[in-house]
Amino acid sequence: MGGVGKTTLAKALYNQFVVHFKKCSFILDVKEIAMQQNGLATLQSKLIGDLTSGASPDIDGTVKGIQLMKESMNNEPVSIFQDDVDNADQLRVLVGGRDWFCRGSRVIITTRDKNVLLLSIVNEHFEVKELSSSESLTLFSYHAFGREQPPKNFSVLAKEVVTLSGGLPLALEDFGSLLFYKKRMKEWQDVVQKLRQIHPGDLQNVLEICFGVLDEQEKCIFLDLACLLLNTRLEREDAIAIFKGCGFDAESAIIELTAKSLLKIVDGNVLWMHDQLKDMGRQIVQRENFGDVGKRSRLWNRDDITDVRKNHKGTRKNEGIVLDFEKRQDQNSKEVSRIYLKKVLKRYIGQRRKENGVTFCTRAFQCMVNLRLLQINHVKLVGNFKLLPAKLKWLQCKGCPLQVIPPELLSRKIAILDLSESMITHVWKKKKWNCYQKKMAKQLKVMNLHSCRQLKEIPDLSGLQLEKLILDQCKELVKIHPSIGGLTTLTHLNMKDCHSILAFPDDVSGLKRLEVLILSGCSSLKELAEDLSGWKYLTELLLDGTAITKLPNSIFHLKKLQMLNFNDCRCLELLPIAIGNLSSLRELSFSGSDLKELPDSIGNLKNLEALNLNNCLNLQQLPASIGSLKSLGYLYMAETAVSELPDEIGMLSNLKLLKMRKKPQPREDELLDMEGLHVG
Repeated sequence: MGGVGKTTLAKALYNQFVVHFKKCSFILDVKEIAMQQNGLATLQSKLIGDLTSGASPDIDGTVKGIQLMKESMNNEPVSIFQDDVDNADQLRVLVGGRDWFCRGSRVIITTRDKNVLLLSIVNEHFEVKELSSSESLTLFSYHAFGREQPPKNFSVLAKEVVTLSGGLPLALEDFGSLLFYKKRMKEWQDVVQKLRQIHPGDLQNVLEICFGVLDEQEKCIFLDLACLLLNTRLEREDAIAIFKGCGFDAESAIIELTAKSLLKIVDGNVLWMHDQLKDMGRQIVQRENFGDVGKRSRLWNRDDITDVRKNHKGTRKNEGIVLDFEKRQDQNSKEVSRIYLKKVLKRYIGQRRKENGVTFCTRAFQCMVNLRLLQINHVKLVGNFKLLPAKLKWLQCKGCPLQVIPPELLSRKIAILDLSESMITHVWKKKKWNCYQKKMAKQLKVMNLHSCRQLKEIPDLSGLQLEKLILDQCKELVKIHPSIGGLTTLTHLNMKDCHSILAFPDDVSGLKRLEVLILSGCSSLKELAEDLSGWKYLTELLLDGTAITKLPNSIFHLKKLQMLNFNDCRCLELLPIAIGNLSSLRELSFSGSDLKELPDSIGNLKNLEALNLNNCLNLQQLPASIGSLKSLGYLYMAETAVSELPDEIGMLSNLKLLKMRKKPQPREDELLDMEGLHVG
């Protein structure tokens, strides 16, 4: 049963387990992720990343994923939680069998269908029951009143709400959050009266009462999320960018939906909605017109969209469409093997079946004058791009065969343009860009060119008011136009794994609002600009896997920097003294670098919480000033040449974990639990 609290219980159990295991993983929405392109491999990658406490590896097949998962466990006890599994094949490639795990491991699975729990994998079952009357009242009271029991004058109504909600935690939580802001008895009586009219156990109609109290903007955003956008992983900032592009007060609406428990933030920054709430939102849209799908506001079903497209049923009612032709309903291990074999045959035998792909004509969207959100992934879009709706704000065309962005598209008022994994070789032609620059400059906020592997250069972006530019895995990208350094509105720049980039622009003084800069894996990049004084708002700087040889002395200007990563920087040996001026720094990592020494100024980093020196083979000693790092909780020093710790290490009163490699030639890492321990 949905809404009974399986996920909540699993999270609570995970929080108890996590302190007892070095290797832990919790994966939400296994069913949803498995449906996506390479979904099973994505789940394996996430699991490996969790167990190794590192980056999630790229996995091109589940067979390879299984091998990597077994290696990541490293004969250690693990704690693995898989939430909302709906297919036995998901378990086969994620947890295999009991022989995968060493003694002491714990694997917890939540599902609505106990038939997926194979006897070869699962040895114990537990069915989650509805809450008792007293438990239900306590849960409801916490959300409605912020206390364990309701006030006396609301006691009778509170107990009736609990009874009418059927003891389901999801309904109790949502109704409690809804009534939290209602202080008058009459408001409570009105809500209870609506509940009385609903058939007992009809959870969807119960939840719809919570939807009914939202204002029009909140309703619109809720339905966009439930029907269209939460089919894949969506970070809070990306959602805000999309809805701001639509002219909504996005931030306050998301805060309100979260306060009413209709939306949650998980994994730090990812939007999540319960399946029952998604189903409720989709039922609301389907009721807009049962007979004619072309007169519904949002379309997500492939058959419905195909019907609308082929029969030209699009209308001004349509506001959003999502369609991904690489998304599968399921792909079991046999299917994965079949596809792998097909690739091998193509490579070595040369036999290739002609694949026509899917083609959409822009004319199909001509009547959808109010269309705001459009996703048509892995589709060839042909025709006059002027026929696309003028109100279009979010366009996602992953994997499209376009080589250049059509000039007519630049005249639309698109705020979010996602052409990731496409065949783009040039972003736009200069002559055409000059014609449309003024129209597009104020509208375009986010441009995503992730994994456009044919892209060789970024053109002049002068005049654009971009806030986010994503160029990661553009492996042929050689040239970055100097105008990037003058994008005064840019807050996020991701160039991860752009292996061919040789240089970053010399003048970056215009990047006054930049908060996140990701240059990880830019293996040919040797230096940054000399003057970083303009980066006053930068909080994350990731330089791992680059050929950086030195840092500019101007780094002391980065007063708000919280995360600095130099992992696997094989050419970096020394640091400037100015690094000690990074007063906000919380995480500093040099794992696998050729660092020879830390400057004494490192002791000035009063807010540093984690320092990673793992595999710094040339590092022979720590400076005495390390004892001044009053906030340091985690110090990683496995595989270094440090033979003796300075006495000042005992001054680290907040140190919880010191990880070192025993001498000589140890067999395992020594983990010292330093919490509450003073080393004299």
